[in-house]
Amino acid sequence: MRNYKIMDGSLTVEAALILPIVLLLFAFVMQAGISLYSECGDTAMSVEKEGGPETIKIFYQWNRTGKGGEDED
Repeated sequence: MRNYKIMDGSLTVEAALILPIVLLLFAFVMQAGISLYSECGDTAMSVEKEGGPETIKIFYQWNRTGKGGEDED
């Protein structure tokens, strides 16, 4: 019968090297997603301030007819 040597710590060392990289990547992706989410919210607020009820009417008219509004050619 052969005696095999069991290595107990090899996965621990690899995890100690890879885990911080994975956590930093995860944090970067989360920060980018939150930044984009807040930017979309700011853009929506500015569009809401500029447009009025007429914007919704033009949008639905464009969906029905394929034309954006009265002033388009």
